[in-house]
Amino acid sequence: MLLKQIMKRDPLTANDTDRLGDVYRKMVAAHSRHLPVLHDGKLVGILSERDILEYRAKRDIDEDWWGATAAAAMRRSPQTAGPDDSLTEAVGRMALSKIGSLPIVEHGKLIGLVTVTDVLEAEVAEAMH
Repeated sequence: MLLKQIMKRDPLTANDTDRLGDVYRKMVAAHSRHLPVLHDGKLVGILSERDILEYRAKRDIDEDWWGATAAAAMRRSPQTAGPDDSLTEAVGRMALSKIGSLPIVEHGKLIGLVTVTDVLEAEVAEAMH
């Protein structure tokens, strides 16, 4: 199975200059735990719920973490995959790196996102056939 068969196309994204509070609200509203972060349309990072909580935990209790930028909490230069990469290879990379998502990039452009949930749903669907 190829990643293009299970990836979520045109994923929800954030800009690196977006306020972290706004990004968090966007994630909650979309029931999303991972958000690719762009700068001038180019993938520069990925932000997870865990990254936001970690950033928040390192701040002084009175510090306005909501006003920080997405760039302050994101993981830079995220691992990526291509749409024609195999699911097996991607799952192996995700497990070894202990990451919950892979942005899918084609010709330098973000086109999709694959999460652990997508992988599990694909495995269950395949097992049911």
